[in-house]
Amino acid sequence: MKLEVDVEVAILGGGPAGYLAAVRAAQLGARTAIVEQDQFGGVCLNRGCIPTKALLRTVEIAAIARKGQELGVVGLPPMIDWTAGHSRKSRVVKSLRQGVEFLLHKDAITIIKGQGFIVNPKQLDVETAEGKVSVQCKKILVATGSEPMRPHIPGLELPVVLTSDEILSLEEVPQRLAIIGGGAIGLEFAQMFNGLGTKVSVIEMADQILPQEDAEIAGEVLKVLKRQGVKFFIASAVSEVIAEGAGAKVMFQTQGKENMVEADHVLLAVGRKPAVPRELIALGATTGAQGALIVNKQLETTVPGIYAAGDVTGGKLLAHKAYAEGRVAMENALGANIFLNYDAIPSCVYLQPELASVGLDEKTATAQGYEVKTGRFDFRSNGRAQCMGEREGMVKVVTDKESHVILGAQLFGPQATELISELTLAVSLGIKTEVLADLVHPHPTLSEVVMEACADAVGRAIHKG
Repeated sequence: MKLEVDVEVAILGGGPAGYLAAVRAAQLGARTAIVEQDQFGGVCLNRGCIPTKALLRTVEIAAIARKGQELGVVGLPPMIDWTAGHSRKSRVVKSLRQGVEFLLHKDAITIIKGQGFIVNPKQLDVETAEGKVSVQCKKILVATGSEPMRPHIPGLELPVVLTSDEILSLEEVPQRLAIIGGGAIGLEFAQMFNGLGTKVSVIEMADQILPQEDAEIAGEVLKVLKRQGVKFFIASAVSEVIAEGAGAKVMFQTQGKENMVEADHVLLAVGRKPAVPRELIALGATTGAQGALIVNKQLETTVPGIYAAGDVTGGKLLAHKAYAEGRVAMENALGANIFLNYDAIPSCVYLQPELASVGLDEKTATAQGYEVKTGRFDFRSNGRAQCMGEREGMVKVVTDKESHVILGAQLFGPQATELISELTLAVSLGIKTEVLADLVHPHPTLSEVVMEACADAVGRAIHKG
C-alpha cells in the first residue's frame, strides 16, 4: 500500500454512515478513501441489527409453529438448535458484509484497514499492518459510531456481565438471564432468549419500559411480554452485581425496597454513547449531550471542513438515521446545501409483535402546544391479522385537531416495522388525516389498520369495534 494517499474526501469509519457516504461521494465523482479498523458494516451489520434480527427470526418461526394447532397444523412442536441458528446468523452477516465490500470496490474507493487518527482538517494518518499511511484530503467525514454505555455500578466488570456487542458470542443458551435496561435492545434480547427457553428478568430504572415511546403503547408491549413469560421489575435501580458461583446476583431497589435476581449471565443494555475521536476534540470540535459531536444543519462540526454522521452525532442511534446523515453530510461536503428532517425518522423495535413509531406521541405533541386528536385501531379488527392468527396490538395516530395534519404515529402489531413507512411519509410531507383515511388500501391487508386509525381520528372508522 502507498505510504501516502491523495483524495478529495476521507471517511473515518466503515459503518452505515461511512460506507454509504463513500459510495455517494464516488457517485458524485469525488476521489474517496475510507478507513476502517474492524469490519465494514459497523455494529449494525456485525454485532447489532442484522445478527439479532436473524436470530429473532429463528425464534419467531419456532413460536409460530408452536401455535400451529390453532391454524390447523398438528404435530410435535419444533425445537431450536442454537448452534444451527448461530451458523445461519453468521452466514447472513458474512453475505451482507461482502455486499458492502463489493460496493466499495465497484466504485473504486480506496480502502485502508487500520486505526485512523485525524491530524488536521486535511489529513488522516492510519496505522495499518504494513505501516503508517498518510491520507491527504480536502474534506473529512467522521463516522466512528457508538459504544455500549457502562454506568458506574459495582460488579459490572464481572465476566458474566455482557454488553449487546458480546452476548451473541455465547456458545450455549443460559438458563437464567438478567437484563439491566428495558429499552429496545434489552427487550429484543429478552424476547429472543425467552423464546429459547431462558428464564428472563428485565430491570428498568424508568417507570415504564421503552421510556422513549408512547406510554400507552409501552403498556401494551409490557402485557404481551409478560404473557410470554418475561419477568419485569419497573422503576428499579440496580445497585450492585455480585458474583455467585458461576453466575451472579443482581441487587436493586424498587420503591425503596431491596430486591435481587439470580442469573447465569447479565446483559447490560442501558444504551449506547457516541464514540468521538479524542484528537478531534483537541482540534476544537465541541460535544453536547452524552458526548455527541455538535454539528450544524449541514452536519459540519465546529472544525471547518470536518463533517460527522451517524451515531457519533447523537440523537437517535439508528442505522437508517446514519444512512441518511451519511448521504446529507457527504453531499454538503461536496458543495450542496441540504438538510435532514429529523421529525420523520422512524424508530423500530423488532419484537413479536413488532413496534414502530414516527414523529410526535400524544404527550409530546400536547407539551408542544398542539390540541391533539388521536385515532386508534386494534389489529384484532383487521381481516388479514385474523387470517394470520396475529391479533395482538394497535395503531395510534396523533393529529393536530385544528389542521388535521398527522403529527406522529405509534404501531404495535404484526409487521409494524413495514407499515410505518406510509406514516413516515405522512409526517414528512405534513399530510392531512383525511388523505390516508380516503386512500384506497388493498383488502385484506395489514395496511388497512393505518387507514382505519386515520379514519377514526376524523370520526368515521368503519370496522372499529
